[in-house]
Amino acid sequence: MKYLKNILIIAGIALCMFVAFFGLFALYNQIALRLEKGQIEPNGRLVDLGGYRVHVYTEGEREETPPLVFLSGSATVAPAYDFKALYRLLSDEYRIAVVEKVGYGYSDIVDLERDIDSLVNELRRALAGADIKGPYLLLPHSLSGLEALYWAQEFPEEVAAIIGLDMAVPSAYDDFDFAKVEQRMKLGALSVKLGLLRIPGLYPLHESPLSDTEKKQQELLMYRNALNLDYIAEAKAIYDNAQRVKAGGAVSCPILMFVSDGRETGDAWIEAQKKFAEEHDALIAILDCGHYLHHYKSGEMAAEIKLFLKKEGW
Repeated sequence: MKYLKNILIIAGIALCMFVAFFGLFALYNQIALRLEKGQIEPNGRLVDLGGYRVHVYTEGEREETPPLVFLSGSATVAPAYDFKALYRLLSDEYRIAVVEKVGYGYSDIVDLERDIDSLVNELRRALAGADIKGPYLLLPHSLSGLEALYWAQEFPEEVAAIIGLDMAVPSAYDDFDFAKVEQRMKLGALSVKLGLLRIPGLYPLHESPLSDTEKKQQELLMYRNALNLDYIAEAKAIYDNAQRVKAGGAVSCPILMFVSDGRETGDAWIEAQKKFAEEHDALIAILDCGHYLHHYKSGEMAAEIKLFLKKEGW
């Protein structure tokens, strides 16, 4: 009995120490976030959309061709930096724009509806507010493929072409386990509040094309943005948004699709893209790399994009 009592006392002390450690780490994280707020400096333009701001980064001066508009995948903490490996190879011949939706990059984090209409209208208003006129050449990564397709369905005159970066298509979400994803995101959000992302290497960021200043900004944005309420709201809306796009019918603009090897997305994701490409007479290029393919194959992709655009007359 005495030994059991001693074991319980030791276990209780260990538990208290465990709780205290994570409590102090969470407190440190909140203090750090307040101090870091003044160090976050947008590298583009914050467009006021009435009560909240959306960040738009632009590069390249050419006005004769439609601008290349990059749209990020789910939970990409700093799209303006994430896409740099690719857009820096295109801005010599084309004007590029990276639109960071609410909750992403330097944009505000606010509680908004994340249905497909709201998402697309937010993107359109942000570009208009930044004086970037269409028609646009859309480059969606992952989840934002739904936004690009819906945009082309609803406003075909505004979309000159779509260049998919392992982009989502509606059928990719037919058998998606949303309950599991939501559970993981909530668990991830808790780890963010505890400040665990400050543990080196826990949330790796792609840094190879960035300056030291840009690396630091991306890191600060990761601490601020990771798994925020807007990401979770988007995740909850995925299935309904995919069904809206599926019901919207075919897309008539030219489409080029870069597709990953599937190791990070699964065979169903790749097969859905191949079927979509066949149904829409889209060009498809399968690359032997992961889902963030613009991190690994930027040179090859930039060359293919330029050939595609020149073939289409841009």
